[in-house]
Amino acid sequence: MNVRDLRFPLVDSLRAIAALSVVGAHAAFPSGIFEDDFLRQFVTRLDVGVTVFFLISGFLLYRPFVRARLADERQPSTTAYAWRRFLRIVPAYWVALTIIAYVQLDHAEIFSKHGFFTYYCFGQVYRPETGLGGIPQAWTLCVEVAFYAMLPIWALAMRRLPHRSPRELVRWELIALALLALASFAYKVVLVQKHALDDSSLGPYMLSLPQFLDQFAIGMALAVASVWWSTRDQQPRAVRVLDRRPGIAWLVAFLAFVAVSTQIGLTGEFGEHVDRSEFFARHYLFTVVAIGLLLPAFFGDPSNGLVRRVLANRVLLWLGVVSYGIYLWHSAVYEQLTRWGFGEIAEATHRYIWFFAAAAASALVAAASYYVVERPALKLKRLVGKREPGRPGEAVREPAPVIPGGGTGAG
Repeated sequence: MNVRDLRFPLVDSLRAIAALSVVGAHAAFPSGIFEDDFLRQFVTRLDVGVTVFFLISGFLLYRPFVRARLADERQPSTTAYAWRRFLRIVPAYWVALTIIAYVQLDHAEIFSKHGFFTYYCFGQVYRPETGLGGIPQAWTLCVEVAFYAMLPIWALAMRRLPHRSPRELVRWELIALALLALASFAYKVVLVQKHALDDSSLGPYMLSLPQFLDQFAIGMALAVASVWWSTRDQQPRAVRVLDRRPGIAWLVAFLAFVAVSTQIGLTGEFGEHVDRSEFFARHYLFTVVAIGLLLPAFFGDPSNGLVRRVLANRVLLWLGVVSYGIYLWHSAVYEQLTRWGFGEIAEATHRYIWFFAAAAASALVAAASYYVVERPALKLKRLVGKREPGRPGEAVREPAPVIPGGGTGAG
């Protein structure tokens, strides 16, 4: 296995694209885009960024476990894994939540004992009245944290699968992940059969890990395929085609995005009713969009093709590095711009300036978060565990999730 197979240099750019897409989706609220029937249906579907982040998490975080198993090595240290996840997520989130609560929210509630366990300890999604409280988009952090906790347990269970060869091990892995995705599908079927999708009591169920577990499972399956193919002398034909023509994957993603925006009955209107067929169509078309966007970064030579040259743009890569801060702060940026009367400037120029102003301001705040909080915190990862030999450049830094809208009620 060569060193290049351990690195995924273009993933940061996909984080940037996903984060900026969500900033764009949320621009619909202050900019008045809901008045434009044609554009609204596309802009409001930019919340597909959350699916991109979930698949990235599944791929990057599960891959080291799979590679160790196929190489018959010791499983990565669970303690070191948990410590790195804590450093990546918690310090920057706690700083953002504290500042935003003090400046914009009812900080008495956030700083109470109940608020500490609800918001600082990633428990907000488990009660209908707090699901979108605190930093609203942090509900996706609750989903991610639940996935982080599940992953080493799942990896340990997979080590107990019977197998006589690496090929058989991969087969069992993919079967298990297919069953995991099927369980997530069944979970959603049960929910929508028993409850109306606009039932507020559904919040804790619709904003928790089982709802999105099939998307994580697909990312994990791509990790299994990536590790397996990296040990082969010759790649499958489909991977060779993707390597030469990565634009095909992005074309599929584009067509799926057009379909979810215009062909399944959703109009993007604020608070629109979503029926069961639209709910499932949106979920799985979002998954297709995410897969299409990610495949060129996960498989093939990162220097081949126009798509990969776009992803190699230095500005895009840097925005990906600070994308967690963009996620944490962009809703607060929109709120603050509104309080400062930015709407009058937008009316005097163009309403789409909301996106560019919020994106630029969020990037600046995110840079401060990264260089002052995140990067110093990440240096502490060496305090727990050791870097295992033979694994230079392993891409295990998980992405920052973002907030989807639509039927989940997110704003």
